[in-house]
Amino acid sequence: MTNQPLVSVVMPSLNQAQFIEQSIRSVLEQSYENTELIVVDGLSTDGTIELLVSLQKEFVGRLQWVSQKDTGPAQALNHAISLAKGEIIGWLNSDDLYLPSAIMRAVDHFDVNEQHQMVYGFGQHIGPSGQSLGEYPTKPPSSPMDTFLEGSFICQPTVR
Repeated sequence: MTNQPLVSVVMPSLNQAQFIEQSIRSVLEQSYENTELIVVDGLSTDGTIELLVSLQKEFVGRLQWVSQKDTGPAQALNHAISLAKGEIIGWLNSDDLYLPSAIMRAVDHFDVNEQHQMVYGFGQHIGPSGQSLGEYPTKPPSSPMDTFLEGSFICQPTVR
C-alpha cells in the first residue's frame, strides 16, 4: 500500500451539533490528506445540518453527507459504509475525536503488515470541556479470547 490509499471514515450522527464540527475537523485536518469523511445523519434538528453545509464548502470533495430518516446508528453506519470508496475504513462517532496522527499511523501499519485486517490503538475518555477523564481499558491483540467475557477492550473509535 505504498501509494497513499484512500481512507474512508464513516460517521453516523443525530443531533450532535455541539460535537460534530470538532469530530469532522479531527478527521479532515489530519496530516494524512487522502481521506474522505462520510456522515450519515438521521434528520437532526439541532443545527447539525447547517454545520454540515458549511463544512462541506470548506472540505470540498472530502466531506460527503446525507440526512435521512433511519432506524438508528447501525442503519446509518451501514449506509455510510456502502458509500465509502476507501481501501481502509474507519468508524468515528460524531462525538469522538481522532488524534492528529491517527490515520497516518494506521496507514503506516497496514503498509508494513499487509496481512492484517484491522488495527486499533489506545483511547481516552474525554469530558464535556475537553479534559481527559482517563484511558480506555485497551488490551493487546494477544489477549486470550475469553478476556472478552470481562467486557470490551477494543476502543471502537481507534479501530481502522
